[in-house]
Amino acid sequence: MKKITYLLVLVITFSCIKKKTTPIKDQKITKIANYLDSLDGFSGTVLIAKNDSILLKKAYGYAHLGHKVKNNTKTKFSYASIGKSFTAVAIFQLIQKGKLSLQDNIGKHLPNYANKVVRDSVTIELLLKHRSGLPNYFHSEKFLNTSKEQFRTLESLKNLYENEPLEFKPNEQFAYRNTNYIILGRIIEAVTKMPYEKYIEEHIFSIANMKNTGNYDIDLTIENAAENYTLSDIFPNQLQKTIFMGAVKGGPAGGGYSNVDGLYQFSTAFKNNELLNVKYTDMMKKESEGNWYGYGMQFAGAKGSGIYGHSGGHYGTGAEWRIFEKQNYTVILLTNKDLDQGFFDARFFIEKTISGATPKLDNYFFTKEVTKTCLDNGLEQAKNAIKNSNFKLSEINLNAKGYEMIKRGFYKKAIDLFTLEVFSFPKSYDAYDSLGEAYMKDGQTKKAIENYQKSLDLNPKNTNAVEKLKVLKSV
Repeated sequence: MKKITYLLVLVITFSCIKKKTTPIKDQKITKIANYLDSLDGFSGTVLIAKNDSILLKKAYGYAHLGHKVKNNTKTKFSYASIGKSFTAVAIFQLIQKGKLSLQDNIGKHLPNYANKVVRDSVTIELLLKHRSGLPNYFHSEKFLNTSKEQFRTLESLKNLYENEPLEFKPNEQFAYRNTNYIILGRIIEAVTKMPYEKYIEEHIFSIANMKNTGNYDIDLTIENAAENYTLSDIFPNQLQKTIFMGAVKGGPAGGGYSNVDGLYQFSTAFKNNELLNVKYTDMMKKESEGNWYGYGMQFAGAKGSGIYGHSGGHYGTGAEWRIFEKQNYTVILLTNKDLDQGFFDARFFIEKTISGATPKLDNYFFTKEVTKTCLDNGLEQAKNAIKNSNFKLSEINLNAKGYEMIKRGFYKKAIDLFTLEVFSFPKSYDAYDSLGEAYMKDGQTKKAIENYQKSLDLNPKNTNAVEKLKVLKSV
């Protein structure tokens, strides 16, 4: 079965941007810099500022592996879902001007929207908060199995979701869906009578002086842009470019490009109420009760931590801007490899160093430690480490590491990691499904069948196990 997906899922005056980076005098920054230097294979750029002074701005790894072109601090990276930040700000700008309301239905601005239920019951607020129930076109077969070249405009995406049924009733639950922000982009176009791209350039990028940020066509030349690299599913232990794996052009849901200075300038402009007035800036950065996602804003740390911003992740992309309001730090992180190839390590270490430990962070680094023990010293030592610790394993991260081993062609290491997952999460159908896949890859058919069957027993709706068992039993 595919590994558990996550997406997933951060400031200074403009004049200071032009100044040289302040020499590091902050112990936290020194600690972070040393950690980033130690990360094997880390590729990207990092900017950290405190009290309107940039304390760290550094590039790591390669923008182009084939030509051995190194990343630099001006390199542009795909920022994935960070684009939702810009769309949310644009919506609140129009609300501030009295042209929109959070309670407006989609139909008020898109009267020809095909699905009447959606047209009449889904509001702008529900779109912003990912509570609409709309289907996720981005993971639909119609999108994944079609050339992305035909989807360069918002209108060209309509047929992928407008006539599809809702996943759940509006406001019934939270589900992160790119579809929500594509529709918000269409509403922006309908209200302003401007293309989404032009509105964002004039009312956000221009105001924040973001000269190196844009929703580019990624199959055209982008000056000083990093290529994105993901571990191949086909060629063991090989990195492949991701140009065919996502949208061909940036838009309201994300996919544009920027460098660390551009996102820092956006963070600063947002924090200083230069994009919205105080009322609406505060609305955006207010934590949503019982949810990590608000009005186009993500919240990290313990409740009331004051950490807000937005991240983005896709194949070969990890990006984030974060403001640590209580500690007066701003962090911009851009990478051009998979999330689990350094982005998560950097992100969580920075958060822990700046704002302190939380159970989530402790569990992440404990899982990383146990995983390393399993790979270096064997399964039994890893089990002992779990038995003797008060920390909890993160199943999602353990599972992801197992699939990394599969992609690298290290099937027996994957078997050990998934066996550890089964040991730690014996009621997880996904753990058994993953272990079945590792055994299948390693040619151990009998054990693959046993684990797929166990997964199916735990979850009779696991269609992946049903399909794999048919194939394995026919051999």
